Amino acid sequence: MLRSFNSVIERICYVAGGAFFLAFILCVLFQIASRNLLPGTFVWTDEVAMFCFVWSVFLGAAVGVRRGVHYVVEILPAHFRRTNLALTLLALILCLPLIRVLVINGWSYADMSWRRYSFSLGFPMFYQNVVVAVSGAAMALFSVELIVETYRRLFPGRS
Repeated sequence: MLRSFNSVIERICYVAGGAFFLAFILCVLFQIASRNLLPGTFVWTDEVAMFCFVWSVFLGAAVGVRRGVHYVVEILPAHFRRTNLALTLLALILCLPLIRVLVINGWSYADMSWRRYSFSLGFPMFYQNVVVAVSGAAMALFSVELIVETYRRLFPGRS
């Protein structure tokens, strides 16, 4: 059940992150074109680009956790399968405190941002900063799934 729920969450993060990245690229291209082709510049493009960039990076990081594509330092050769599985399990468990920091402190930071407003767009910075907690929550769900799967592969008879 967790796997199918996480598949939906991953898909949402993937599509939303891709949409934010596309909006980021289009916004930067518009900014470049307006500086070179139009008599004036648009101030809002900086803020929209930053908003889209932050959201795409953090949502992409969450997807990267589930897919296991973040950097890994391999200590032992591949034929030490059980030892490498144990080290993977240890690494996944050791990432949980960092994910906790993302969720708890990310939410606190976002909550403080209700009183700070975007200069040109005028919306609360909460909407930009809440992505830290959102991606942390997704990473927590993905990590629990990966821990359970790795544990089952390491100890096949115990689950």
